[in-house]
Amino acid sequence: MDFSLLEKLSNAFGVAGKEDQVREIVREELEIICDEVWVDNLGSVIGHKKGASPRVVIDAHIDEVGFMVSHIDNEGFVRVLPVGGVDPRVFYSQRVKIFGKKVIRGVVGSIPPHLTRGKKADLDRVPEIEDCFIDTGLIPEEVFKNISIGDYAGFDSVFFENEESVFGKAFDDRLGVFTMIEGLREAKSCSADLYFVGAVQEEMGVRGATASAFGVAPDIAIALEGTIANDCPGVPEPKRLAKQGKGPELRLMDRTMLSDRRLVNYISSLAERRRIPHQLVVKRAGSTDARAYQVARAGIRAAAISCPVRYIHSPMGIARKRDIEAMTSLVAAIIEEIGNFV
Repeated sequence: MDFSLLEKLSNAFGVAGKEDQVREIVREELEIICDEVWVDNLGSVIGHKKGASPRVVIDAHIDEVGFMVSHIDNEGFVRVLPVGGVDPRVFYSQRVKIFGKKVIRGVVGSIPPHLTRGKKADLDRVPEIEDCFIDTGLIPEEVFKNISIGDYAGFDSVFFENEESVFGKAFDDRLGVFTMIEGLREAKSCSADLYFVGAVQEEMGVRGATASAFGVAPDIAIALEGTIANDCPGVPEPKRLAKQGKGPELRLMDRTMLSDRRLVNYISSLAERRRIPHQLVVKRAGSTDARAYQVARAGIRAAAISCPVRYIHSPMGIARKRDIEAMTSLVAAIIEEIGNFV
């Protein structure tokens, strides 16, 4: 599989509320393969592949977690607040980009631990994001000229790959976007009236999907995601949920949703028939755009398919190529056969 589109998507900046770069990439790709493409009032990009009923949404959110400038002090140090869920443990000492009048690079700093006085508990405490600052290395006049309150910032990471895996930022949910587009390319036919939604602001409360659920009004909705792979040292077997190398996750339950069981069973049987590896997962963590569709209007049959990612919501995630390929094949199979689901 050619991962050049994933590289382009991962490297693009798209913190929730400022998804412009990613939206344009997705729009260009969908315009090649869809009958019509538009952007809704909230900023989600939607491609329509016309067909017979049922009306089906395949959704992948285009935003990522990041930061917004909240204060600049007289010495030019920049303070930010998180946009979406970012663990403070992955923030300190990272390289970041601030998107002001021009792109300004910096590094996250805080009071050095060897200068901190007090109890050992204080020394071991992880500083909160708002207690850290971004040091651009510029004089204050340059900072004030180029950076303003409300400017967005994000991790400054660059995609790379090896024989088995891909590495990059924003795999939640650029992997979903990638498999949506590549699955549509791979599909040999379309069995339903299909809408492909690149949703905005998922990381701030599934807002884009909430709007498109009413705008498109589908009968069925399937969210494509990047999800937590916690098959790592120190995690006991019962708590290892989605595992890398086992194919995409079909989610039966998460923190906010009980998936439509008939729809999940149909997708699972489709995967089995086509010999596409996958894993059924029950968990109490996480949420996806599927829950926004599920409770919209009079209710919509909804499910989520996710690619396992290690170190999600951090400067650098890892995903296995075989999982991405399996998820793409499953998306293509859904496009070809979802019209048979009754």
